[in-house]
Amino acid sequence: MTLRRPLPRLLPLATAALLATVPGWSAAETNPWYVGLSQGFTADTNVFRVPDSFGKSKDITSSTGLLAGLDQPFGRMRLGAKASVNWNNFVNNKQLNNTSHDVLATLEGSTIERLSGDVMLYDRANLNRYDLSSAEGASTAKDVLHVTGGALRARVGLVTTWTLEGGYSFEQATHSLDLFTNRDVRQGAVNLGIRLAPSDLWSVRLGVRRTDGSYPRFISGSTGTVGDDFTRDDIDLSFTWVPTGNSKFDARLSNTKESHSVQEQRDSHGWTGLVGYDWTLTGKTRMRFQAARDSGAGRSDSDLGLITESSDTQVRDSLLWKTTWDATSKISVNSALGYSRRKLDNAFSQTGGGATLTQASTARDRLTTVGLNASYEALRNLRFVCGVYYERRTVDGDENANTTYPYDVTTGMCNLALTLR
Repeated sequence: MTLRRPLPRLLPLATAALLATVPGWSAAETNPWYVGLSQGFTADTNVFRVPDSFGKSKDITSSTGLLAGLDQPFGRMRLGAKASVNWNNFVNNKQLNNTSHDVLATLEGSTIERLSGDVMLYDRANLNRYDLSSAEGASTAKDVLHVTGGALRARVGLVTTWTLEGGYSFEQATHSLDLFTNRDVRQGAVNLGIRLAPSDLWSVRLGVRRTDGSYPRFISGSTGTVGDDFTRDDIDLSFTWVPTGNSKFDARLSNTKESHSVQEQRDSHGWTGLVGYDWTLTGKTRMRFQAARDSGAGRSDSDLGLITESSDTQVRDSLLWKTTWDATSKISVNSALGYSRRKLDNAFSQTGGGATLTQASTARDRLTTVGLNASYEALRNLRFVCGVYYERRTVDGDENANTTYPYDVTTGMCNLALTLR
């Protein structure tokens, strides 16, 4: 069996709950800035996300980091920034040792009249572990995924019934390992919409989006390089409803048309969207329920930023349930349960290493993720976080062996951070 699937980011759904508790990343309490140090350890039962028959590689990772952030209002503007850099070292798989970073800067503001907007810029790099697969054979080499992007959004009519909204976002993702540079992607999206908000209880928005992107090195070989250019057009209908003071409902339905210059098997025309519900049970417990459907290329939150998706995914249906419980003023518990079903193909695996694209094989798989973590703020500037996560992928039938396959993995982590504010 040849394994041909890239590893999704570890627990993409459950991690969202963890991020809310990462030490040092909360807004400043007294000073507008903070700096800090962190030390974490992660235990992983299946580093390369392989099936049981291939023999799982277990490992422990040490992550030593620096943190910094800023939250500074001035006039009608607010400047925000946060940054982290981590030195990650594996005990057994030392070829995966890497330095990761995450930088985000935001600027938001408004005029005396009815004009408001915000700007966002980000740059991050993380280890992108792939399964044991390549055109040449098994590979466990280090691949770092570097993502750079930004977005601009403007509104006219901030406190009026009708609001005109528009924006532009861009993103570029590149791989450090030559074997996977055919998955590099560049994309930019422009959106324009009009929102009706008769009251604070509900609003509706009708908008359009246009995304232009490219996999510039989709096929690389002795005869040259062929890129796969794609476009995506969306007509969005969004709705927000606040039925009570402790609940909020949001939804988006989009008519989506996607076209590719080379990967014609990914041309599609259909419906994508999202339905979400936020519920505050008590002053200490909050929940988020969400269902979504979207494709891999041009995936976006529609209003502000683009979202990097696995290059092999044609379309994904997902469910998410997150819960936050503030047990005390110092202890917070977060849990997340996620389920997704996707349709994918192995076109990028075929074209890797200079191969010629023939007929891509399609497949379907399912991913279940469970996450639980707790944070303890021992002192104002000292926070401790521990969590455990489980991920399991199942496949529909043996005929998908060359496109996707089943695996499971359990990880546990603990992180200690000290910040100066």
